[in-house]
Formats: sequence, C-alpha cells, structure tokens
Amino acid sequence: MQKEKVVLSKHDKIRRMTILAMFVAIIIVMGMVPFLGFIPFLGLSFQIITIPVIIGAVILGRKEGLILGTVFGIVSLIRGAMSGGFDFLFVLPWISVLPRMIFGWVIYDVFKFFKKLLPKNRLVALALGFLIVSLIHTLLVVPMLATGFPIVFESPSIYEGVLKGEYGADTIAGLEGLQSFNTIIKWMFGVLISNGIGEAVLAMLIGSVVTDRLIAYLTSNNESILIGSVYEVSN
Repeated sequence: MQKEKVVLSKHDKIRRMTILAMFVAIIIVMGMVPFLGFIPFLGLSFQIITIPVIIGAVILGRKEGLILGTVFGIVSLIRGAMSGGFDFLFVLPWISVLPRMIFGWVIYDVFKFFKKLLPKNRLVALALGFLIVSLIHTLLVVPMLATGFPIVFESPSIYEGVLKGEYGADTIAGLEGLQSFNTIIKWMFGVLISNGIGEAVLAMLIGSVVTDRLIAYLTSNNESILIGSVYEVSN
C-alpha cells in the first residue's frame, strides 16, 4: 500500500524554512570564523563543519541535505580564496562544491539504511551513520583535491595563492614531490588516516548525541518538521 503524501500547511513550511535557514547560518558562521569550522593542520584544515550539515540533512530530509551541502561547498570555495596552502585549492569548484553537493545528497540514504538495520537502537544507528557519512565526505573530497596538484604549476595565480599562509612554501615543496601516481595514492591514504578518521570519530561522538536528542524532542511533540526526514514521525 502506497504511503499517503502529507501536505504541509503554510505555517509548517515557514517553520521548516526557518530551521533550514538556521542551519545555513550555522554553516556560514562556522566556515568564516577562524578555528571554528575549519581548524588548520599542516596546510590542510581539519573540518568539523560537516556536523551541522549532517544533522540538518537527517532532521529535514534529502533536498535540504543537498542545499546544506551546496552551501558548505560555496563557503569552502570562498574560504579557500582567503587561505593559503592546500586549502587554497578549494577555489576550484569541482574540489570545493561538487563533492559537498554529492555528500549532502547521500546523507539521507546512509542514515535510512542504518535506521532500517538498527530500528530499536537509534543512537547506535545515528553513530554509525555519522561515522560512515563523514568518511564518505573525505573519500569524495580527497581524490578531487589531488586533481588540483598539476594545475598549481600551470596557473601563476593558483601557485601564488598556495604560497600564501604559514605553510605555503612547505605545501609547494610537498606538491613538487607528488609527481607520480603511487605517491599521490600514498598521500591520499595519509590524509584519510590523519584527517578523515579523526573527523569521522569526532562527528560520530558529537553529532549522534545532538541528533538523537533533537529527534527525541521533535518526536515527543509530534513535530511536522520531521516530515520527509529520515526519522519522520509517521514512519
């Protein structure tokens, strides 16, 4: 039997848009305030800005996840233009925006899978979802980031941009060493281990608890905000 589509009232739509705007504002603030959403680490930032993107996508739904992921990508692009080292490579939209759009879109499916896998243990399902989705984000971004290496030496503006910042010269020296496919693969695995796993664990520990409490509150109040989300009240 096909599930009947719930039509939101104008009031409910405005409330959902307000909450979406709130998450957008959080992402922008975290992205633009130094050491808040992006924590510099040896020329490449340690990112916790993924946490509000994931929470918003789980609470609001797939389309909203795409919007939040796109905002995340645009903020990353703008911040890249203001940064040096590896972070400057995020001025390239296929490195900053495209992976984050895909990331925002797939959040719903990953959390839906774990919800069905662990229907009686929401916190564990959320924790696994945050862990896997955060790793997916890293796996989407790092290969794209590697495509920017050759462009650095072909474009004077990008070369100068990379040289900006505390680790600029070290970054250029590192890029010059990435001349072979095997070296690039080793570099990508290094970033996955040093940044990706740390970001995933932090997202799991913080995000799962915050999201679980939000869902508990919204569910107990039978909030229409959850309509269309992973943990829709009528599910």
